[in-house]
Amino acid sequence: MTTAKMAWLGWTLALAGCTGATASTADGGGDGDTAAATAYTCSQVMGVSVTGEWFSGGFEAHVDDGRWQAMTLSHAYVDLWADPTNTVWATPLASPCTTDSGDPDRVLFVGCNWTFTTQAEWTAAFTAVVQNLQVKYPKLRRIELLTMLRAPGNVNCATAVNDETVVQPYIDAAVEEVVAKYPGLVTAAPKFQAPSCDVFLLGGPHLTPDGQAAVANVYSTYYGP
Repeated sequence: MTTAKMAWLGWTLALAGCTGATASTADGGGDGDTAAATAYTCSQVMGVSVTGEWFSGGFEAHVDDGRWQAMTLSHAYVDLWADPTNTVWATPLASPCTTDSGDPDRVLFVGCNWTFTTQAEWTAAFTAVVQNLQVKYPKLRRIELLTMLRAPGNVNCATAVNDETVVQPYIDAAVEEVVAKYPGLVTAAPKFQAPSCDVFLLGGPHLTPDGQAAVANVYSTYYGP
């Protein structure tokens, strides 16, 4: 891992109250700088429309565009991706990779659901998603599980009208449970947080135009070269 990314990750962990964690643990096991897209031919970002907002809001300007693509859709919740026959899997790609766009070797999956209330529900859904990804993308070498973007400190902003920018502990626990099931394939991404509440539209989770660029920078700082 580069010095710059280690410093950035230390800042992120401190914000999240995870100062006891090491950079290698948060990066998925300390297997080198595997967050770098140059290690992969095609990295595919998947999730709901909020994910697409930062992906198209400036993320690709700071990474190797030819190695990145996205498959995002409004209301594409984790339980839909858990169904291998659901139409979410036919979502058109945004900015396809120049090579292997139909069979990416890495997937960044952003799980979202506003009705699950238990770790068991999340674990079952994430596990099904991992299984589906393995079947649909034979070249897949790495799956990174992400939660939704968190408000600063993982605490609701003053303008929030819901809890959709707060990630509950049982979601993080489910991610870790699935990571343990698939060593060497699945890893937990860092617990990304918004740089400020100003990025959110009406308190979130959607982003303002300026917020899209700011959040894109948060992700590209980690995943860029």
